[in-house]
Amino acid sequence: MQVPDSTLHYRRSPSPIPIPLSPPPAIRLPLSPDGPSDNPVPVPWRQLAPLLFFSVSDAMTYAVIFPIISDMVTSFGVPPDKIGLYAGIGEGVMMLVEAIAAPTWARLADKYGRRPALIAGFSVCMFVCPLVGFSGAVWHVVLWRACLGLNSGGVVTKLIATELSHTSNRAQIFSILSPSFSIGMLFGTFLGGELAHPYGRLPSWLGGASEFWRRHPFALPCILVGVIDAIAVVVGLLFLVETKRASQSGSGSEKHQPKSQFSAALKVPGFVLMTVVFLLFQVSTFSWDGMYTVFTYTQPAQGGLGLPVDTIGLLYSANYLFSFAMNPIFLPKMQKRFGSTLALGIVLAMWPTLALLIPITQWTAVHARWAMWGVLLVQLIMRAVGAFGWAMCDILTMTLFDDYPDLMATASAISIISGAGGRAIGPAVSGWLFSISTQYPAGSLLRQISWMYMVAVTIPAVLLVRFIPRDGSRPSKEEYEAVPMLEASEREANDGPKRARTSAMEV
Repeated sequence: MQVPDSTLHYRRSPSPIPIPLSPPPAIRLPLSPDGPSDNPVPVPWRQLAPLLFFSVSDAMTYAVIFPIISDMVTSFGVPPDKIGLYAGIGEGVMMLVEAIAAPTWARLADKYGRRPALIAGFSVCMFVCPLVGFSGAVWHVVLWRACLGLNSGGVVTKLIATELSHTSNRAQIFSILSPSFSIGMLFGTFLGGELAHPYGRLPSWLGGASEFWRRHPFALPCILVGVIDAIAVVVGLLFLVETKRASQSGSGSEKHQPKSQFSAALKVPGFVLMTVVFLLFQVSTFSWDGMYTVFTYTQPAQGGLGLPVDTIGLLYSANYLFSFAMNPIFLPKMQKRFGSTLALGIVLAMWPTLALLIPITQWTAVHARWAMWGVLLVQLIMRAVGAFGWAMCDILTMTLFDDYPDLMATASAISIISGAGGRAIGPAVSGWLFSISTQYPAGSLLRQISWMYMVAVTIPAVLLVRFIPRDGSRPSKEEYEAVPMLEASEREANDGPKRARTSAMEV
């Protein structure tokens, strides 16, 4: 039989089957999209809980330096007009490396399983995160943060959550998973702001009288987060389940699989559009966070708010607390009231509005300090609503692959690459532009470039949402129903000569 030129074959995804898992014992996972929507599948809390712990720990690792990065860079003697640039690079380089490593982790998760890929990749964090706190130069921060980007959490966490979910409970699961990341950001920023500079400020049992912490003022929060990362690895070893089915991917085609997998995933209708929207959303979100770090630390005369590090940490923590509290309550209600697409458009519109509030906040910081706190409160609430976009994009994106489980790891990797690109570029550019703006007098055009840039990068995502199907549903399966069948093709190619030799011997 001649091997077809195409490596794509039409196939319906199989129904759920019991999976032998060790450890813990086998469970039946709700993977099929065919269940009736009026009979929702219960959320598998026992299997989801370890994943949520990983998500919290991952976010803490990422966010612990947010309140202290500007102070840290300043302590290295960096010129004022470069503080925002280097702070943004220190924040974003972790995401850049994560984007580069994502395809490799996707392939390893397909080959060896989700559980070992997540645990192995996350083990990097518990060793490297403490080293960030001992940095003595900008390049030290960049190096150790880059090493943290080798973490596999971004790709595999979303993949496991998708495979644990069913179409009837996916919105609920992702409305929990995204706030768990916000909780990690909350704890990370709180610890970073409150435990930095412990010498002479904290009680003696927290290092307030130790010369060691005086020499390393930023080490304590990073060490503590590294310990929490180690606990996450232990939890994963004991309780995390394997969600990869025996029918998904496999050996025999790894040499050619990645290119074909990426090509096939990109051909799924709607995936490219959702990937671009998610990229722009991430640019918007982390451009704000990168600028906010420098904005709150800079003195009012230079266009900032002049807040101390511990207050900045509390602001970040309050922001993520709002997000955690509001996401599970309001996200499902918004989707039910407006539909997934219109709700996403409303959420994304928060970001240009936030940017337009920046000059108002700057004015109140100088002329009406009491009013500044009111504006900050409005910004915190709007930022929390804007963060709904992460879960919404995840739901809309992964729903496209309900019929193509073999492509889910690849789709997750592509999504992580695009999102991590936004998380790397956003804070570096926005922080740098804000630092430049501080060198110009108040009222001048160049003093406004930071918020003008924010408006410019946040509007495109809002405009693109109108091209997503209004009901937020996945495209018709008839439009594209292809999944890679490389193994079958290779078996045909390899078995053909064997059958010929067997026939010749029989003759």
